[in-house]
Amino acid sequence: MAGLAAVLAAVLLASCSTGGGGGDTATAPTPAPPPAASVKVTPADGATGIALTESVVVTSNAPLEVVTVNRGASAAEKTEPGTLAGTFSADHRTWTSSGGLFSDSRYDIQATTTAAAGIAGTANIASSFTTGIPDNPFKVSWEPVAGQTVGVGAPISLTFSAPVTDRAEVQRRLSVSADPPVLGAWNWMSNRLVTWRPQQYWAPGTRVHVEANLAGYDSGSGWIGVKDRTMDFTIGSAQISKVDAATHMMQVFKDGQLVRTMPISGGKAGYLTMEGPHNVLGKAPMVIMDSATVGVPKGHPEWYYEEVQWAVHYTSGGQYVHSAPWSVGSQGRANVSHGCVNAAPADAEWFYNFSRFGDIIDISNTGRPAETSQLGNEWSVPWETWKAGSALPVEESPAGGPLAGSVPGATTSAAGN
Repeated sequence: MAGLAAVLAAVLLASCSTGGGGGDTATAPTPAPPPAASVKVTPADGATGIALTESVVVTSNAPLEVVTVNRGASAAEKTEPGTLAGTFSADHRTWTSSGGLFSDSRYDIQATTTAAAGIAGTANIASSFTTGIPDNPFKVSWEPVAGQTVGVGAPISLTFSAPVTDRAEVQRRLSVSADPPVLGAWNWMSNRLVTWRPQQYWAPGTRVHVEANLAGYDSGSGWIGVKDRTMDFTIGSAQISKVDAATHMMQVFKDGQLVRTMPISGGKAGYLTMEGPHNVLGKAPMVIMDSATVGVPKGHPEWYYEEVQWAVHYTSGGQYVHSAPWSVGSQGRANVSHGCVNAAPADAEWFYNFSRFGDIIDISNTGRPAETSQLGNEWSVPWETWKAGSALPVEESPAGGPLAGSVPGATTSAAGN
């Protein structure tokens, strides 16, 4: 019995020690905290001299709720404050600017994220940078000018500060919209001048909006677009004058009503007046007309150098309707000028005060066709020929909104008479 008790005691002792501490419980790992919401902006905060070809990019590890980019005014570029547009990625975690940067401008960025699963909190960031000034700024000037009221034949002429090598790319950045809508097209007159005109004369009262979104444009030859520009103008009454060189008379109509009949004298043999519908380019109370500018030098029997009053300019080659007191005796019965339309002083002064940019002067029966390479003769170009001068396909329906798509006014030295 004593031996059995000893065996049982040994077994119990062994069973109590089996497992080597099997009563301890394993500890679970502590989960890592979720990342905090964060936002990054490029260009970096405080950056200066940023190239206008750069994009503004805002990225976050959480969906972006709001991104605003405000542009400050620039005295150097004569620009007002504005905003920079952009688009979000499909997951809303990236915003990329869609417009170009303006020269010499400060940009202020504000971005806010929304709550998202797996992201701690939200983020709100403010950042700013300033752009540089290109060595070769690519700019545009135009006619008409903002706020102007013009005639029904007014073209829209854009002149660039440097030659355009990629016309299609520049044209994509241009737009014309009208209320009511009209069908029209751009035509490249040269590598620095592009002109838009409607298929038919404008309707009086039409409101026109023009945009040239050149900010950030890279010509590839060192010229950089420094800003976007917009311009609005209005079409006035229909002022159309008809000049008949055979009857030596000029009839002036306003909105279809005859308002004045004027005896005139057109160009004589060898100096014929140019036919066709011309759009008024500008006017001046006095111009100097020098025949030497059109190849008739001093000493030639037909040489002239005259101070001419009440000059309404209608071709870039130097033809005008103007006062000609020296030819009053021929006005109404013979053509004796050197190509211009001569009128009596009182008639010429009245017509000068009546006329404005874009009015139509339609001349017939001279025997000299329009030279369509000259400005002022845009309406002598057939529509099919005109739209073939576009660098992009022409929209053939006058839908609302933009349609896929200079001339100095008065001069102080010109050819004519």
